[in-house]
Amino acid sequence: MNRRLVAVVSGAIGLAAAILATRLRCARRRAANVPLSPLTAGRHVGADWVERTGVGTDDRPVGEMDDFDALARPDFDPERVDPAVRRFYERTSEYDLQYRVRWERGFRLGAAVATRFTSRLEQLNLPAPGERGSVTGDDSTDEHGWRGLRSRFVAVDPDADARAEARAWVRTDTDTGEGVFVAVYGAHERDDERFVNIAVPLPWTNLSTVLRVEHHDRPGSVRLATAGDGEVGDPGLYLVTPVGAFALPMEQRFQVWPVERETRTARDDGPTTSLRATHEMWVLGQRFLVVEYRIRRREE
Repeated sequence: MNRRLVAVVSGAIGLAAAILATRLRCARRRAANVPLSPLTAGRHVGADWVERTGVGTDDRPVGEMDDFDALARPDFDPERVDPAVRRFYERTSEYDLQYRVRWERGFRLGAAVATRFTSRLEQLNLPAPGERGSVTGDDSTDEHGWRGLRSRFVAVDPDADARAEARAWVRTDTDTGEGVFVAVYGAHERDDERFVNIAVPLPWTNLSTVLRVEHHDRPGSVRLATAGDGEVGDPGLYLVTPVGAFALPMEQRFQVWPVERETRTARDDGPTTSLRATHEMWVLGQRFLVVEYRIRRREE
């Protein structure tokens, strides 16, 4: 009986190992030809990551990308996108951002543990469930608890990262100055299509995302996603490690749209259009995080 049990257990372990090895090979094969950033971090990221690593140059871009029109293709017309949205992508540093997060039920305990690590790392530094800036479905309409972000951009040396237009977007907490998001934005082209290509440095690895731009149902809005309807190819999330890059069973989507201001005050005399955005993430088909943004162009 014991020998039979041992044989069954050994067989199950062997089968699981074979399945895992097959999936890892597939994940590595899918990532093999995608041009991903090699940039990583050590034990700490933080708002001074660019300066500490020496990957920056003296150039200071003002936005996520230089020219939104570069994303044009037969089924995506940049002229259909609201000018305010286009301007945000090209001149991102001229906008103030506020954000809050919603961790989905079933992932909140894991988020509480993970955010202890990310807060020390000062990377992907989101509020834990129950902290200011984290809401649940019951209080998602609460106007309080939004957190502010400051942005700056630094061009990245092509010798350190060969992707087109590579630049670091460093976002810090308005109140504490801590790093919240540190990401290196770039782009690459395949078959006459341009993809947004983002690397998030992590200890000795990076989390890379390749996004495809699409029109969205809201007039003038835009969506950038790791997968479209039945789409395969470069878009996706990848973990870049010292032994190679691997495609991850994760998806994410960004949506940005214009919102007309309904009220104005004496101090609110800037442009009449502000923006809203969402950032959603899934793992194994289950959504686990939504980040909401309020975006307003600063007065000149």
